[in-house]
Amino acid sequence: MLATDAFKPMNKMETSRTYRFHGLEFRVRCSAAMGAFLDDRFRVLPPEGDLRGTISLDFWSVPDPSQHCVEKPPGQERIFYDFPRGEACSFETGDQLYLRFENGVRVLGSPGLGYASFSLVELEPANLFMASHLMLTILLVEFLKRRGCYSMHAAGFSKNGKAILLPGGSGAGKSTLSITLLRGGFDYLSDDMVYLRRAAGDLTVLGFPEGVDVTDQTITFFPELVFLRNAPKSVAWAKQSVRPEEVYAAKVVREAHPGAIVFPKISGKERSDVRPINTKEAFREIIANLLLTEARSCQSHLDILTELVRQTPCYRLETGRDFDRIPILLADLLSVSREEIHA
Repeated sequence: MLATDAFKPMNKMETSRTYRFHGLEFRVRCSAAMGAFLDDRFRVLPPEGDLRGTISLDFWSVPDPSQHCVEKPPGQERIFYDFPRGEACSFETGDQLYLRFENGVRVLGSPGLGYASFSLVELEPANLFMASHLMLTILLVEFLKRRGCYSMHAAGFSKNGKAILLPGGSGAGKSTLSITLLRGGFDYLSDDMVYLRRAAGDLTVLGFPEGVDVTDQTITFFPELVFLRNAPKSVAWAKQSVRPEEVYAAKVVREAHPGAIVFPKISGKERSDVRPINTKEAFREIIANLLLTEARSCQSHLDILTELVRQTPCYRLETGRDFDRIPILLADLLSVSREEIHA
């Protein structure tokens, strides 16, 4: 079940929130504490756009794990994500997802219906962070996938309407590269997740703007980030968040056309180097983060990623410490067609 008709009296939902993402409206009921986390995360999402559908999210606050109001559904389950200190399972019957973080957070969602119920022990700050970030992100990926918006684990920036996408996991130097592009005057789409959608027959990259998460090492590279050294960190997250529109006066853009896909890798050298890579190599890395849940939407997700890689020039960037040169190097890639690369 996604919700019961008789929640215990101590379960709290004190306030409501509404956010918009490219025509989809997120309607949230939650406590004031959770609302503050969500407002901080989604405050740059553009409010405009024609309403094409709604997603409803209920965050129930409970005093201790014995009072959880969400239960794991019965039936055959399949693990679809290696969730740290918890679990992430899908159930074909009813198209349901169940997520758990330790004993502090439980989530049951129905992506097709566009509804999810969270049960969390708010007395532990880590539970607030995990529910509003990683767990909610996983659910949004699935909700949007059922509605024609397909995720790609990548930072996104643009120039003159063309997007440069930076896929990469932890340790690839993506946060440092993101800061270099902001310093170099690129417009901002997203730090960690972009979405792809077909519009008038063409692929469009949709931005999901949040703060850029940077490591302590990245902070040491850029003098303007020194103020973050003594800033408090989240109890559940070792990085600090940089607001591009505040620190760099970056223009936050809603969408762009695919221009280049660049896979970063820290080289340890002074000078950066970039080279083209083939479709097979690029596709192998991009699909590594595909969540294998409901079959039909997963196939559509796979199809659109295949289309993106086939039509977009792909590169490997061995990132050096020439931070002022990197934005120029990557801007030049946006003027090259895929045909020119393989000519």
